[in-house]
Amino acid sequence: MMNSKANDMKRRTMIMLAAAVTASSILVSGQGIANAQDGRSSQQQMGSKEIVDSRSNVKHAMDQAAAHKLTPGIFAVAMKSGESWSYASGQASIYDSYPIKSNYSFRIGSITKSFTATVILQLVDEKKLSLEDTVEKWLPGLVQGNGYDGNKITVRDLLQMTSGIANYTTEKFIIEYEKTPFRNYSTEELIGAGLAIKPSFAPGEIGKWEYSNTNTALAGEIIRKVTGETYAQQVKERIITPLGLKDTYSPGSSSHIPGLHARGYSIPFGSKDNKLVDFTEINPSWGNAAGDMISSGRDLNTFYSALLGGKLLKSETLQQMLNGVETPIGLYGLGMIGVNLPNGKTFWGHGGNIHGSSSFAGGLVGGEHVMAISINAMHADTSEQQFNVIKAEFGQ
Repeated sequence: MMNSKANDMKRRTMIMLAAAVTASSILVSGQGIANAQDGRSSQQQMGSKEIVDSRSNVKHAMDQAAAHKLTPGIFAVAMKSGESWSYASGQASIYDSYPIKSNYSFRIGSITKSFTATVILQLVDEKKLSLEDTVEKWLPGLVQGNGYDGNKITVRDLLQMTSGIANYTTEKFIIEYEKTPFRNYSTEELIGAGLAIKPSFAPGEIGKWEYSNTNTALAGEIIRKVTGETYAQQVKERIITPLGLKDTYSPGSSSHIPGLHARGYSIPFGSKDNKLVDFTEINPSWGNAAGDMISSGRDLNTFYSALLGGKLLKSETLQQMLNGVETPIGLYGLGMIGVNLPNGKTFWGHGGNIHGSSSFAGGLVGGEHVMAISINAMHADTSEQQFNVIKAEFGQ
């Protein structure tokens, strides 16, 4: 069993870090509340009985996840060759027995990075910017000093997390945020917090990589500089509206999740009793272009199917997006994570951990087989639980 300090370190790596990682790297023994779920329910949500029944191993992985003391509920929505199905297990709240459902909306955290990166790459396709453009070119004077030089950091570095720019989501940041979860953060404040920390390594240094939300916040600012609109406006115009995504948007500083949704829980940083706390309503502005969006399983499947199917980017640009570097969380491309599965396939997508929600979405190249998974809690085992579901679905 890990001590509380080790648990804290694990949770810190999970904050906004979208990862499908091996069990050995995230496994933390579960101490904590017994959720009011002794009579847990599970249900088929859509798709023919034959389609769902053929996925008994996927359902088993989800039921196992829902049996975890710190996982109230989990649902998945998938599409393969035009056929859709979904399944949900567990509860929408730890205080009653209302079942979680697969048509719920949820905070997608760092899955937002795939949307932001797609807009950048569309601008590349339109020759409005280049991946080799420097940060200094678009944001003159912003990334300078304290060891930083924006002349040496490229747009590609930002999207691939090879810039060396420190992550503003530090242990101190998380602790302060959890004390005041409705506080509003400006983009300038977030970027400034990251740049106040010295670089982790030189830009593009071979073998170096570090997940940093500051990178994507800067990418969002480049979108604003190139287009004259915020990243959220551009995502809406270029992706949400054309694809008809009804449940997807950036809430800005609003703490409300419209429509049907579960209650969301997290374990506060440094918690000694390891109990879930309700973080359903939070100000997500601290996520910015790196993680503030809300969506649904159906919408995320539509997005990743279009993206991986070559409908949003030119083929050569999509290939660059999926040209990942080796990292502790798998291959990392341009706003995309590549998870190598035991059968040799690679699942491309992204995950999102934000207070009250842990999710992962994506699929196989070609866009014919996609899946979105949502858990209404964030703790050290949620990525392993999602990875088990992905292995079960895409290993068939």
